Amino acid sequence: MRCFIGIPVPPALATTLTATPVPLPARPVPAGNLHLTLAFLGERSWPRLAPLMPALKNALARVPAFTVTLGTVDAFPDPGGRIWAAHARREAPLLDLHQQVWSVLSQAGIEAGPLQFLPHVTLARAAAPLQAEPTPGPWVLPVNSVMLYESPPDGYYRVLQDWPLKD
Repeated sequence: MRCFIGIPVPPALATTLTATPVPLPARPVPAGNLHLTLAFLGERSWPRLAPLMPALKNALARVPAFTVTLGTVDAFPDPGGRIWAAHARREAPLLDLHQQVWSVLSQAGIEAGPLQFLPHVTLARAAAPLQAEPTPGPWVLPVNSVMLYESPPDGYYRVLQDWPLKD
């Protein structure tokens, strides 16, 4: 199964973010799919992932809940990109959480990809570069849990595991 670890966007914020204008011809992401990816795992079997669950649960239970500021909605990763996204500020708690997740994954032999962590929430995708004015924020994303998602062919993500952060 194709999967990733991410921060869920709560329904109220998802409604607000999906109400921001999307440049044509971008296709909006369903509100229920909005998340901020911490680790893309690609194709993994459940037997390969199952042993990670206790380690991730223990590590994440020690991480205090926090908030992330989404500063602007704009093309991603740069002007003219093909993704329309809410850009997250690279604040210390978010970077620490990202590092904590990858620490557990790397101990299990899962290597991080070569791309730099550019935190964002994807709102729409396009086949061609997007040319549109950014929508200024800010919006606040509460980070109370981290989830393991499956990305099935039907395009609607399924939550496989939910790890609450420390209150």
